[in-house]
Amino acid sequence: MNTNTPAPVTSDDFSTFAQITDPNLVLGLALGMEIETRSRSYYQSVAQHMAPDKRLILKFLANEELDHYKTLRAFQTALQQQNNWVELTPQQRRRFRLPRLYLGKRSPPFIPDDATETDIILAAMNAEKKAEQFYLRVGSKVKDVKTQLFFKALARFERGHYNVLKGLL
Repeated sequence: MNTNTPAPVTSDDFSTFAQITDPNLVLGLALGMEIETRSRSYYQSVAQHMAPDKRLILKFLANEELDHYKTLRAFQTALQQQNNWVELTPQQRRRFRLPRLYLGKRSPPFIPDDATETDIILAAMNAEKKAEQFYLRVGSKVKDVKTQLFFKALARFERGHYNVLKGLL
């Protein structure tokens, strides 16, 4: 048995946060889950265009994004269990626009047939940087100090992904 594998995050891990009633937290979690889903989809789709060594790294990054999604979802579930999850109005959602993660207008990102590995990696680096900025922005908006630290930690993970991708170049 591998003792280095962390246990999956559950809503119980966020029980101390479950009393928070902050629309910025709800918005950050909801949009964060969307960001992580889009990023995972991107890494999975572009991995097939990459050399085997880079494909492994992109699959690793896709799994990282899935872990981030699950963490955000566990936080959401904890809030829902305490009836502190609120559905946001369109006006509230506009306060934080989803960052434009990739160049171009399509979502998930459009990958032209002639895209080079460098093009793909640069697009992924751009997405990681924007996700990092998003989490830092959410962290600056929430009132609870522990929650601010949570979003700063997510931003650090995104910076780590950026650095992994930069190493590929």
